[in-house]
Amino acid sequence: MIFVPLVVSGILGDAFGKLFDVIWSVIKWIGRLLKKLFQGLIDLIVGFFEVIYALIDGMLYFLYKIGVLAVKLFLLFFELAKMIVSLFVGFAKTLASLVYVPRGGSGNGYSEMLGKIFAAMQPLKLEPIAYILLFILWMFTAVAAIKLLSSIRVGGD
Repeated sequence: MIFVPLVVSGILGDAFGKLFDVIWSVIKWIGRLLKKLFQGLIDLIVGFFEVIYALIDGMLYFLYKIGVLAVKLFLLFFELAKMIVSLFVGFAKTLASLVYVPRGGSGNGYSEMLGKIFAAMQPLKLEPIAYILLFILWMFTAVAAIKLLSSIRVGGD
């Protein structure tokens, strides 16, 4: 009689052991399947947000470059306006300085001597020729200055 319960418990133990092994294998298989499904879902969500992030990053970089271009254009037009204003100011100062009025200076002998020379040359009527020569001199100076400025490269190249 002692032998019978041992045989029955061995058979039942083996049957339940095999049943639980099958159940445990099914649970592990379902776990691996769920892990693969969740990993695929997480990869899909991460990929979606990476694309959204890349689009936002690209748009912000595009807006940044538009701002940089706007600043560069503003600086270009500002420098161009400064150059045009200085050209007109220089032209106006040159035209204003074409008239020389000899006057007493600060006590050196050169101003008095120049006044005497201009007074002596007054009958020759050389003022129009002097004005033309001063204008030609100013034009050559302006052209040389523009050539010099255009030959300077920005950025060390």
